[in-house]
Amino acid sequence: MNPDISQAEVDALLGSEGAGREAVTPRDFTRPRRLSSRQLDLLGKQLSSCLPKIERGLAARGCGGFRLSLFHVEETTQTAFLSSLEERGFFVQSLNIGDVAGWIQWEPKDARSAVEESLGCSATPDADSSLSELERSLAGDLVMTIAGGVASELDLSLSQGEDFVERRLLQAAVDGAPSGDEQRLSVALELASAGGRSKLYLYLPGVTPTEDPAHQESQPTALPEHLDDVEVSVRAELQSIELPLEGVLALEEGDVITLGSGSDATARLVVDDRAAGSATWAREGDRLTLSVLDLSIRSAD
Repeated sequence: MNPDISQAEVDALLGSEGAGREAVTPRDFTRPRRLSSRQLDLLGKQLSSCLPKIERGLAARGCGGFRLSLFHVEETTQTAFLSSLEERGFFVQSLNIGDVAGWIQWEPKDARSAVEESLGCSATPDADSSLSELERSLAGDLVMTIAGGVASELDLSLSQGEDFVERRLLQAAVDGAPSGDEQRLSVALELASAGGRSKLYLYLPGVTPTEDPAHQESQPTALPEHLDDVEVSVRAELQSIELPLEGVLALEEGDVITLGSGSDATARLVVDDRAAGSATWAREGDRLTLSVLDLSIRSAD
């Protein structure tokens, strides 16, 4: 046997090539991402740098024992936010950001614990009960201080909206509001104190990306409209699919393309019979997916 054979090849030969792989989320070409992986990384560093200033703002409100850290920043949608909410354990503070709605999600027991710690009170025995009106008001003040700091860093102007403790009430408010942009920026922050740790989830309007200077020459300023619907063949050795040219140019490292079922583990990415990069594969139910590792195709091609 070849001594240089990889563990992945061994697994493939033994028939366990798909075992143990992490679940993947297919790319939705009807709702393209606005931020590349690099831009999200830069945005994460930017937000992390503003957290000490927000901590000082909390200290000025008498919450000097709280520490913030960035858990993750990613793109999501309004629909995904609403579908992730559970009926129980519910506290959402809405935000008014221009003409667009935003939200902050916080577990009620974590909100109560933080409020009590800020007031110097002992923990409430019934931690799972609904928040009182006073607790909701104080929790709203806390999260608005945090959200305001994040929004300021992103040049967003926001004001406090209603708070919600039931999903049906939030859903009714969203359904009754004017339709807006589905795209959202999800920012998860960890709030740590002597009383423990909790996570706050901020859902803000999608941020318009800034061009990466290192890639300005290789990226088009805009795709001509008459090319939006031009279809090109994107082929891997196991299967092929048809994608619009706009979708192909939007591909980036780490994207996942859903294919049909199959068992071949090879994944050489080809666009219109030209080598375009390499990919690994994973399973999603009874289908195979490609996870793009690197690309050699550019808009100038």
